[in-house]
Amino acid sequence: MDASDWISVGSGGVALVAAGIAFWQARTASDSAKHADRQAQAAEEQLSIARQQTQQAERVHREQLALAERVHREQSEPYVVVDIGPDRPGSPLLVLSIENTGPTMARDVRIGVTPDLVSSHDNLTEQLQRAVARTVPVLPPGRRLVFAFDVYYRRKSCGLPMQFDFTVDATGPAGPVETLTYRVDLEVLQGVLIGESPTKPLEEALGGISRSVDGLTKATARANSGSRQQSDEETLATLRDLQDDSDGDNM
Repeated sequence: MDASDWISVGSGGVALVAAGIAFWQARTASDSAKHADRQAQAAEEQLSIARQQTQQAERVHREQLALAERVHREQSEPYVVVDIGPDRPGSPLLVLSIENTGPTMARDVRIGVTPDLVSSHDNLTEQLQRAVARTVPVLPPGRRLVFAFDVYYRRKSCGLPMQFDFTVDATGPAGPVETLTYRVDLEVLQGVLIGESPTKPLEEALGGISRSVDGLTKATARANSGSRQQSDEETLATLRDLQDDSDGDNM
């Protein structure tokens, strides 16, 4: 082989080596690109997980903040409860009470009741319906308004309704309070009242109810003072009849 042949062989070998290097570089570049893609995907997945965790943490924080605000608001809101129950433990004399058990002033207290309040004593029916129909402008914390309602056993024997659905709306320092809706069932009192007898004298019971009557009558116009006095006297007479009935039921 002459020199030209050796040169040709050498050139071919160099070309072959160069092709091998180029192939190896291309394959390495491809593997590097795939590896880079996998790293990019992993980074994207980690970023997505981090984003989800951040969103969840923000959502939990908002929920906790909203809960804390609601608890704080409810703790500072008035809580007005309308109830029907014995005027004292064991007594069959029933009274309607409107009480603010919350820590703040209740304003514009509005009461709804179904069915309408009706007493077995006709003289009390109008007073009861007027008590729940009117808006109470202000009810301070701990204030309790009491109205004579009925005698349990007399009411039951007359077949009058024993269940009432109440709704109570009021306004507190932060605005309107969530509507309170519940049912009062007088039937549950039967077992409590059987076999019991009043423990307080008649004068004390009449005195407490008379103060409630006085509080209601002071809210009316002065121009009706004459008719109001007559109405109060009729109400007190009815209350005495109620007490007599309740004492008779406990004999």
